[in-house]
This record gives sequence, C-alpha cells and structure tokens, in this order.
Amino acid sequence: MTKKIQNWAIANKIHLIGWSLYIFCEVLLIGFASGRFGKPEAYLFHYSLNIILFYLNTFIVLKSGYDRSRLHVAILSSYLIMEIVLFISLKVLVDAVLIGPQAGQLFGFVDLPYFLQTLWRVLQFIGLSFFLFMFIRYKRERLEKEQSKEKEHEGSLRNKELEVALHEATNAYLKAQINPHFIFNILGFIHDSVLRTDARAAQAVIDLSELIRFAVNSDQNDQEPQMSLEITQVESLIRLYQLRFKERAFVQFTYQNGAGESRLIPLVLLTLVENLFKHGDIHIKDDPAKIDIAVDKQSLRISTYNRIMKGNQPQGFNKGMENIRTRLLLNYPDRCDMKYGQADVDHFFVWINIKAPTVS
Repeated sequence: MTKKIQNWAIANKIHLIGWSLYIFCEVLLIGFASGRFGKPEAYLFHYSLNIILFYLNTFIVLKSGYDRSRLHVAILSSYLIMEIVLFISLKVLVDAVLIGPQAGQLFGFVDLPYFLQTLWRVLQFIGLSFFLFMFIRYKRERLEKEQSKEKEHEGSLRNKELEVALHEATNAYLKAQINPHFIFNILGFIHDSVLRTDARAAQAVIDLSELIRFAVNSDQNDQEPQMSLEITQVESLIRLYQLRFKERAFVQFTYQNGAGESRLIPLVLLTLVENLFKHGDIHIKDDPAKIDIAVDKQSLRISTYNRIMKGNQPQGFNKGMENIRTRLLLNYPDRCDMKYGQADVDHFFVWINIKAPTVS
C-alpha cells in the first residue's frame, strides 16, 4: 500500500507541489492582509472542496461537454450550472458547521456579499481547471499528430523497402532467365535422347523442365496462384530427389482436400522443400521428413519437420528462412506468422500460419 502511495505521489508530484505552493501563498497573503488566520479545519475543508471542484470540472464536466456542437454546449452549460449550485450548497453546509454556531444562527452568515464571494471562488477554480483541461487536450492532440507523422514515416519506409525488394526480385529474375527457351530446348533434346533407354530418367527431365518453367514464370503469372500448381512442382521435386538417391529419400508430403484451391505467393513452398532436402537428413526410413499443408476458413498452415544433417549448418541457411519471412510479411502484413528452429536436438521445424487465406 505504501509503495502504491509513493508511486502515485511521484506520478503527480507537479500537482502536489503546485497545490502546496498555491495554498501556502494564499493563506499567508490573505492572513497578513486581513490581520487574522482561519482555523486548520476550515482550511482543510475549504481547500478540499476547491480541489475536488477543480479536478471534477477538468476530467468530468469539461471532458464530457466540451465540443463545438450545440448539443454538447447545452450539456456543458447544464453541467456547469449544476456544478456551481452543488458546490455553493456544500460551501454553505461546511460553513454552517464551522462558523454557524458563532453567528448565533445556523445560516445567519449567508447574505449577498457571502453569496457573491462564494460564487467568485467557484468560478475562479472552474476557470483554472479550464486551462488545465486545454493543456491536457493540447498535449493529447500533439501526441496524436506525432504518432500520425511516425506512422506516415513508417509507411514511407515500408514503401521504400517494397521498392528495394521489387528491384532485387527483378534483378534476380533477369539473372535467372539468361535464355530460358534455350534451356528448355536442350532439356527437350536430352529427354528425347534418354527416353528409349531409361524412362525414369526421361520423366526426371520432364519434371526438371516443368520446375524450371514454373520458377521462371512465377512472377509473370498471377501474384497469388493456386497452390495446386506449386504442390505439383513439389511432388516433382520429391520424385527428382528420390531418383537421385535411388529411392533412399524418405519424405511424407500430405495436404488436405481443398489445399490446392488456396492462393499463396509463389515459390514459398518450393523453397521450404528445397531447403529441407539441402540441409536435412532424409535418408532414414524410420525418421522421414514431413511436409504438411492444412487449410480452413480461418487460416492456411504450412509445416515442415526433418532430421538435421550432422555437421556444420551450411552458410546462408538462416538467410533463406528470413527471405521467406520477409516475402510473407510484405505480402500478408498483420496476417502472417512464421516460426522456425530446432524442435529438439536432432530435428528442425518450420511453421507458417496465414490468417484469412484467399480461396478460389
């Protein structure tokens, strides 16, 4: 309890110091000017009333009624009149207890000068509270303007980041397509050459050709293509790795019905799977790598889980994950969450959740 009082006093020290100086100076000046001082209980009750009036008017009356519309002006006027009547009445009651018996009658001290003096006192503190209210309002409006400018600045920085990302993506795309038609023609020639001797190798050439075509054309097509297109390429990539490792690549790829109808920016799924093959140990039958896609009306969830390849982690791995995160956050701000890291000593996981996915 003492700690709370200390914290409150520290937070409101300006008010406490201000009221202390005001009361001290006013009591001394009026006391010396009139040649007499009041009783301590009189000061306590009167200044307590004044302080309550001051903050009541600042944080309730003015806050609820201050506006330019007529309705609020009418409400403010009504509140002020009720406030004035209430505090004059309380002042009369307090003085009736303190000085009434001395006057011979309970309310014998109440006359026109007393009423005008009390009314002036009430109006004085209402006026002072108005300045505090305007100061608080000014500080709030200035803070809102600063926050608005800060948001505009953040938006400007975000636009610049998008421009840089677009520029980098454009450069990467231009580098990737030295002459895609030439590459496809060569792959077609290789396919025709091996078809007679090895049908599986010929199918691998077709899968590789489709993978390259998908990657090259990914930013020329729809910004958010159906996932069925990339799911097909993931299945092709898995077949290629199984061919390469002579069926010693153990991967479980599962996805719900309807997952293919969800829309997602291209190459996210392929990049995750390619990283899984590149950095994971996929050669243990009892501990296969797992890729799963789940979707419902609320979210699209992509997860991978694989055994970690023994040895040092290749340079650039985290950079690849961060690139995926950056692309997702740029395209799905406030709707995307991505986590990755070691699930345990031997396994690595990636988890992506996109809220309110687009479905077609």
